[in-house]
Amino acid sequence: MHAFLIARVSTADQVEALPAQVYKLTDYAKSQGYDFELFEFHESAYKGTREKFREVIATIQASTEKVVVVFDKVDRFTRDSSAEETNIFKKLYQSGKIELHFPSENLILHEGSPSTDRMRLGLNTIFAEYYSDAISDNVKRRNYQLWRDGYWTGPAPFGYVNISKPDGSKWIDKVPVEALAVKLAYELYATGSYSLRLVRMQVIKQYGISRSIGQWDKVLKNPFYAGQMRIKGKLYKHNYEQLINSSLFDQVKAVREGHAIQPKRWAGLPYPYRGLITCADCGCKVTFEIKKGKYVYGHCTQFRGKHDAAYVNEKLMTKQLRSVFWQIQIPEDAYEEVSKALLADDEQSNRQNSEKLEHINAEIKRYESKIERNYDMYLDGGISKETYQKKHDELTLIKASLESTRKNIELMANNNYDGALHLLELSRKAPDLFETAEIEERRTLINMVLSNLELDDKELWWKLKEPYDCMVLCNENANWLGMRDSNPRMLVPETSALPLGESPIYM
Repeated sequence: MHAFLIARVSTADQVEALPAQVYKLTDYAKSQGYDFELFEFHESAYKGTREKFREVIATIQASTEKVVVVFDKVDRFTRDSSAEETNIFKKLYQSGKIELHFPSENLILHEGSPSTDRMRLGLNTIFAEYYSDAISDNVKRRNYQLWRDGYWTGPAPFGYVNISKPDGSKWIDKVPVEALAVKLAYELYATGSYSLRLVRMQVIKQYGISRSIGQWDKVLKNPFYAGQMRIKGKLYKHNYEQLINSSLFDQVKAVREGHAIQPKRWAGLPYPYRGLITCADCGCKVTFEIKKGKYVYGHCTQFRGKHDAAYVNEKLMTKQLRSVFWQIQIPEDAYEEVSKALLADDEQSNRQNSEKLEHINAEIKRYESKIERNYDMYLDGGISKETYQKKHDELTLIKASLESTRKNIELMANNNYDGALHLLELSRKAPDLFETAEIEERRTLINMVLSNLELDDKELWWKLKEPYDCMVLCNENANWLGMRDSNPRMLVPETSALPLGESPIYM
């Protein structure tokens, strides 16, 4: 059988992991007796359109015979369950055109795979997404800490410049002429006698700096010049030199706004489905109101134009949503089997993470020694200051990358297993949770399980998120424990160890 081996990473600090992926994939293909093609590439999912990955997919789709597609782990396959590439692969294995193998997780997907295996794919996909989000959260937490400490993390605004200090730390310094131009612009506009056009002309006349009216408008609204950073609507005091004082900034603001406009405060009533549902007809939000002092009805706002929008009793919506949580409830025997499979996955993942951490810690110590030797050579006069600094920056960057990788691995330790069990527990108790939940808890449950919630006349329509869509399918077919394949063969130990059911799986 022909196999396509795909080794891929998405960030520069992961490139060193490519050889290990290649080794595992080729070793697996040889052990299975496959003839194979190997594809390895570094391509981010957040930049561009993943052209290399799409080229590989096109090659696989063009194959006239059934083939095997091998990724080391699910997170090398996808970290986005809604991605186009993910859906293409799912359709290919469900239609019998490919088999999807994940050797490190002992998981094989094909057209006759048991529902438990498909659910494991869904769970692992969710936690691959969680891993990406966790990395993003790490960056956000680091940025929030920097902002609280008074450090700007982006490009310096006009009048300032980003620099690196001799010790390698980042700083923002003022640009003298630009700083004088900013101060002049504030002083002129604060008098109330200068428009933005006149401010622009005076700055050109005195300093020869030509900027558009729109650019000066942004300058006069930026509190950075008065000592504060505005980030996502919040202000943080920064550590850099102020170009103007806060009273001048407030005076400019008063002139610009003319008068303060007090926003109206709307106290929204606590309707459980407010903001969660859109109209299937026009896409507007469904709003809720009380009729006759006690009945709650939802209806389209008709913001984009009047149409025959029905008023739907909130209790009718609750009845329809309640049915979802009965449909995703997992039987006890399936709960036990899936829990065992996840536990085996977790034990293997922990062993692999321990090996990775041991290797990374050794690498960090090696680079710390290199940094020390580089410094000793500089003190002994063996290298120039420029050579020392260049080498120091290079080694420090690699060490920081390794430390970041170590933090991410430590962050994810045990999270996948615990999170997967949480999802299974949620499915196990879903109907009771929905019935007894407070308003905010009910909204959280709905957001966790459903997406694209729409009201069509009096009917609610939705899309189930992974892996709950698989759970519903399993319950509909009364088949959580799989079926015997039409071509029985020894699969990987973990998945083939699952009990065989008797009902067919409809794809």
